[in-house]
Amino acid sequence: MTLDRVRRFRVSSDIAAKTADQLRRAGADGYELFVLWSGVALAEDVLEVRTAHVPKQSSYKTKHGLLVRVEGDALHRLNTWLYEHGETLAVQVHAHPRRAFHSDTDDTYPIVTATGGLSIVAPHFARDGLFSSGTAVFRLTQAGWAEIPRRQLSDLVEVN
Repeated sequence: MTLDRVRRFRVSSDIAAKTADQLRRAGADGYELFVLWSGVALAEDVLEVRTAHVPKQSSYKTKHGLLVRVEGDALHRLNTWLYEHGETLAVQVHAHPRRAFHSDTDDTYPIVTATGGLSIVAPHFARDGLFSSGTAVFRLTQAGWAEIPRRQLSDLVEVN
């Protein structure tokens, strides 16, 4: 499965707000959290996000920074749910304590692995919302994760 042809990811304001709330709650304790979005294709180039998932995960504070790990059992349960509900895993969302960027760990161990999938990283544990001016969005290409220019973000992710 690829998401290469998707030109617009539609997500409800409710899912976006609840995602930001979850990231803020984890961040209040100084931890990162992954929220995953899945959905269905409405047209060849539009994917509607229908579900936000927070799989069981472990968050760590280390001398090198923060780390989140989602174990294989949780990923298996998620994949089973996706199959049973006919949805595609399309977007991974997390927040960093300061600026938003894609770390080496984010690049090497993504949860969303379909080419064309998105990775949204909010700064300051989403204190200013999920799509603040400092939010960084990346798209998985054949060559790896590529940052989406800010000016293209509203065309790619539609919050309604």
